[in-house]
This record gives sequence, C-alpha cells and structure tokens, in this order.
Amino acid sequence: MMVDQTVLIVGVASFQGFHIARRLLQEGFDVVGIDDEGRHKTRIAKQRLYVLTHPQFHLIRSTLANKTVMRSVLNRHEPRHIILCSTRRHNGSEEPLERYELMKRYIAIQTKRVPVESFITFDLPVKQEDGERPVIHLFTEDVFGPWDDASTLVSKAIVAVDRGVRLSGYYATDIINVSYIDDVVESVVRLLRLIQTGMSPVGYFQIPASDYVNVQTLLSDIGHILNKSAKTSLPMRESVLRQSAVPTLDTLIGFSPSTSLFEGLEQVVDWYISYKTMMKEGIK
Repeated sequence: MMVDQTVLIVGVASFQGFHIARRLLQEGFDVVGIDDEGRHKTRIAKQRLYVLTHPQFHLIRSTLANKTVMRSVLNRHEPRHIILCSTRRHNGSEEPLERYELMKRYIAIQTKRVPVESFITFDLPVKQEDGERPVIHLFTEDVFGPWDDASTLVSKAIVAVDRGVRLSGYYATDIINVSYIDDVVESVVRLLRLIQTGMSPVGYFQIPASDYVNVQTLLSDIGHILNKSAKTSLPMRESVLRQSAVPTLDTLIGFSPSTSLFEGLEQVVDWYISYKTMMKEGIK
C-alpha cells in the first residue's frame, strides 16, 4: 500500500483547485491549500473554501509573494507534491507566470531539506523549454462541472438558456472540446499515484477532451435538460476542430476522459438548479 503524502495546492479556491482538493482528501491525502482572501474573491470561490472543510485540509490565506508565510508553510507541512492551478489575475495578485517562477524558487529551497517529488501546473501560458526540469505542465480543453462560476463556455450557456437570452460572442458551428471536471481530476490522481511508484515524468502533456460538439448542440442539450427553449439562432461560420501537438497524458497513466457532454451536463444542471435555489433562499 502506497503512503499518502501531503499535497500543496496553490489556487485551491479556483474551480480546478477545489475539485482536485476534494478528491485528494477522499483518497486520504493531506491537502494544504494556498489562496488569498482578497476582495476579488467571488462568492462562489469563498463557498468552495467552506465546502473544503475537512480534518486533513489546511487552508493558508496568503499569496505566494509573502515569503515569510510560504517558507513557514513549506517547513511545517513538507509537501511532496505541489499543484499550481491557474487563476485569472486580479488587482494585487500575481501574474500566472510570476506565480510559477515564485513557486519554483520556493521548491528549490525546500528540496534541499525534503525532496519535492512532483510539481504540476495547469494551463500556464508557457512554451516548451530546452532541457528537462522537474515540472509537469498539464493543459486542458473546455473543462466544465459543478461549482464553476460561469467563466466557462458551458456555464455561460447554461445561464443563457435558463434566463432565455441568446449566448453572445459565439457561433453555432464553433466546435468545443469538452472535458468533465471529474475526468480531469481522475487524471491528476492517477498521475500522482504513478509518481508515488517511483516514476518521474517531466514535460508537457494534454489531458484529452472526452467529447467534441458544436455550440448549437450544446445549447440544444441544455434546453432539453432544463425543459426550456434554447435560443440557438446564432451566426454560422466554418468550423475548425482544435488540435494540440502536445502529447496526451492518457498514454502515460492508462486513463482517458470518457464522460460525454450530455452526461456531464445533467450533473452540472442539477447542481446549478440546487445552487440557484440555495442563493434565492439566502443560505450562505
């Protein structure tokens, strides 16, 4: 039986960070979450932190720029795995690449005491570098799932159909490469388990999408689930299927995302209705 180790998640209140933390806690890992409590935090981000309450979860309200706090966290918890989740920049917070460089410096110092077995990043705007570094850069497509804050196309589409308005900024024929959040999280868990066996993969990997559909199909499926008429009279243009030259992670971990768009939508819409009801009733 493998020993479960401490995982440090930077950006734990983000959509992906929240889901990864929940799953790792279920798997028996100790999870240390770094996230600030600035004014930019959305209500749903703060509620994610509330949901993460768990005996093995330790929340540190700080930014990476606070060297004193970060060194204390690393010395006290000695994480073996570090996951950096991308978050949109807000006033007073670091740029994604700035956060990445800061974390690399902390890891370099920490490794002199306790080795960090893996450093995993999500969707950083980095180019492939010459020479190997002990970093695994993961890239995703259009990830969707419960507890999103309407920042993804799928969430925007659900809100548009529910409110009876037209989805703006998209074409009916635009193809989206969707991945359900649980599949993305499963990929991360399997990667960590693989690393625990002694393998040390480095480099750039794509978590492949589980489904490919156009925006009109997305709106129609949402309308069917909500039992509402979706406004799908969007403009048309030639569709292009996005393809990545980055190698896929599934060949390494033996798992490929398989949740269909419709299956995932049913779960997201169920959550969306429950969450909307909760907000109307004033439950915080």
